[in-house]
Amino acid sequence: MLLGLCATGLNTGVTIFLTILILLLSGVAIFFLYRGVRKDRSRYINSKLQTGELDKEGFDEFLKKRFASANKNTHFTVYYIEVNDAKPMQESFGEKLFGSAMATLQDRFYKLFPRGSRVCIYEYDSIVVYTEEDMTKKEISDISAFCLVEGHKPIGSATRVKLELDLNMGVCSYNAFSADFDTFKQNLELALATSKRSGLNKFTVYSADLMGSDTEEYKYYQEIKSAIEANEFTLYYQPIFDLQQNRAIAYEALLRWNHKTLGVLSPAKFLSIIEQSGDINWVGTWAFEQMLVTYERHKSEHPQDDVIFSMNLSPKQLMNPKLVEDLRRILKKHRVSAGEVCLEIVEFAMFDKVQQVKDNIQQLTQSGFKIAVDDFGLEMSSLKMLENLQFNFVKLNKSFIEQSQDDFLIGGVVDALVGYSEKKNFQIVASGVEDDVTLEFLKERKIHCGQGYFFGKPQPPEEYGL
Repeated sequence: MLLGLCATGLNTGVTIFLTILILLLSGVAIFFLYRGVRKDRSRYINSKLQTGELDKEGFDEFLKKRFASANKNTHFTVYYIEVNDAKPMQESFGEKLFGSAMATLQDRFYKLFPRGSRVCIYEYDSIVVYTEEDMTKKEISDISAFCLVEGHKPIGSATRVKLELDLNMGVCSYNAFSADFDTFKQNLELALATSKRSGLNKFTVYSADLMGSDTEEYKYYQEIKSAIEANEFTLYYQPIFDLQQNRAIAYEALLRWNHKTLGVLSPAKFLSIIEQSGDINWVGTWAFEQMLVTYERHKSEHPQDDVIFSMNLSPKQLMNPKLVEDLRRILKKHRVSAGEVCLEIVEFAMFDKVQQVKDNIQQLTQSGFKIAVDDFGLEMSSLKMLENLQFNFVKLNKSFIEQSQDDFLIGGVVDALVGYSEKKNFQIVASGVEDDVTLEFLKERKIHCGQGYFFGKPQPPEEYGL
């Protein structure tokens, strides 16, 4: 019996010993696991601090230094991602929840881009990514598309609210045509604005192909430079008609290139390249002066004709701090009133985001120029601009007109816009009018002006007696 009690005591002691040993081993394992997690977390945080935790000022300063040290072998790409309608979303869900969503978005991009990329929240509604990976345009496009897919996935929160963010992205790569920080940043903003015009969750790669002097684009650029020197650029004109009086009330000046072998080319063939090079600024002022020369000639021959002349301003021109000064100087030289000229503006997505664009439009309005909202559609940015901008004309794009003929709701938007135009005292111009069916539809909707092939194609000035 004594032996049995001893055996029982021994077994109990062994059991207690083993239990204590297991607990100690478990504690040690948990300790080392915790330390490993902390170490990995610290490494992750340190990696973020080293590669990307910059604010707007810090990122811009970093990029300026990168340009200062750049050489012919330099290559890098910047991705500029913006959340659409961020302000109302922030107001609805609160700054804390929205800020948390942006941080989650930032972490997602850390995982997508190559190691060493810099990822930072640039402004409360935007993120920038810098990478030095040498990628082709297709590779840049692929990662951009993947970013938008990942970014649009729902983001959960502690309050069980899920946010779905609609994004747009502008991408720009370093090349010889953006060899300074300011030009590069303008190109990046322009790429973002272009993507927003395409719709939600879209991206635009700006000039990624222009990385080497042996590319077709570079050769084409050299050809354009020669064309500029040879005065091969010219202006065509297209009338804008008063639908009730059936007469031209304005002529829009349109830039064309008289190519030596390809014939007359539209801006779609060359505009993006001269924007990248910066030539658009002085080509634009040249076109403005040529238009005034035509206006003066027409006015002297037809003094009773009260038509105005209009031209489109490139987004790159609107970023030029000397734009208004240059246009005023040319007006003074030709003694033409600013009220006889209408300037058409397309990229309204840039109005709220780029202060220089905003300042230029306001100064143009104050100078007396007529302002037209060009290519107006159902995009939210266009609708908002009607509240934030003083203007004289709204030009409806062709697709908007076509949809309004078949879609009852869009037709209702057109009716509301007509009523708004009467209240705000501006005129609506329907673009792309090509047949009498569309013409009758516009008259029924009480739209008073139209432009398109039905009234006349873009032609040299002499074809319209200008």
